[in-house]
Amino acid sequence: RALIDEWGLSSSDRLLDPFVGAGTTLLASKEANVPAQGYDISPLAVVATNTKAATYRLDQLEKQWAKLKAMLCATARLEAVDGYPALLHRALPDGRLEVFHAIAKCIGQLVCMATVRNFFRLALISLIPRFSHAIANGGWLRWSYQGEPADLVLERYTRQVEMMLEDVRSSSEANQGEWRASIADARRLPAGAGEFSAVVTSPPYPNRHDYTRVFGVELMFAFLNWEDVRAIRYQSFHSHPEARPSRPPLDGYVPPKELRSCIEMVMDRRLRRMLRGYFADMYLCLQEMKRVCREGARLALVVGNVQYNGEPVMVDEFTAELGDRIGFACREIRAVRWRGNSAQQMGKYGRRGSRESIVVFEKGR
Repeated sequence: RALIDEWGLSSSDRLLDPFVGAGTTLLASKEANVPAQGYDISPLAVVATNTKAATYRLDQLEKQWAKLKAMLCATARLEAVDGYPALLHRALPDGRLEVFHAIAKCIGQLVCMATVRNFFRLALISLIPRFSHAIANGGWLRWSYQGEPADLVLERYTRQVEMMLEDVRSSSEANQGEWRASIADARRLPAGAGEFSAVVTSPPYPNRHDYTRVFGVELMFAFLNWEDVRAIRYQSFHSHPEARPSRPPLDGYVPPKELRSCIEMVMDRRLRRMLRGYFADMYLCLQEMKRVCREGARLALVVGNVQYNGEPVMVDEFTAELGDRIGFACREIRAVRWRGNSAQQMGKYGRRGSRESIVVFEKGR
């Protein structure tokens, strides 16, 4: 929001976030009454963002909630659940998956707008970490064999929906405009030339975090089968070793000057490949942002530097270099905070912080 105010954006502008994630940029844009479009390769990110950014009629939500509660109360017995990947059965055992499935089935029977239905879906999906044996731990899942029991799911779900309804009741939104996310690859944006007057986004950091694994239970419960999740894993931004994306042609791409010497210090060949791919992807994404932005547009990319084998990889400086090469003018690299290195790196190389920065560009007139 601070950048939106700093740049003086208004309702006549249009803002882009090609890595929409949890929807923070679109929510800040809506608060400032600046129309915004987001994209993400993950359907979970898109549904979460659109649900948060939607404008609701409280009476419609309460009417559908009353219907949904009646359906849930009338569900006499739980069905056997087939068709879910093995990960779901392992993560949500002892009747948990059956209860989640029963609630999801009732939500699917509501006759209402998709936005309203997704309101109730997101409430359910958000509860999965409370009950799952698979817990997000950095860039992976760890198995805890804890989690709350199945007989608490409905109670927790009721509380979650009521809390979300209270948020809607207390909201005083009067803004008019469009705040919407869609599924797309940031290297191939489905937008026309010159559509946007600003970009605020945070590409994935090259820190090996695979979000298709971190959110694998949620993705496979509500959106995708195992093969589809794996396809997204391979096609995702090359910020983790398992990515193997199909890219547009890298015409004119020259790696950042100091990247080769950084990569030579990395012992793991998969990480070397990841770092090469990461900056190739960054180049392609910057090219797309240039194409879809108007002259004079401002861009802010939140990026995080990383360390491998005790050697820093200056993601912010390399990103600035790539942006300058394709025709942006880098106006500033603004350090916003410092992150510690991983426990493994700390034990071997000591405590060395890596900065998170905002790389600010302007598209020439």
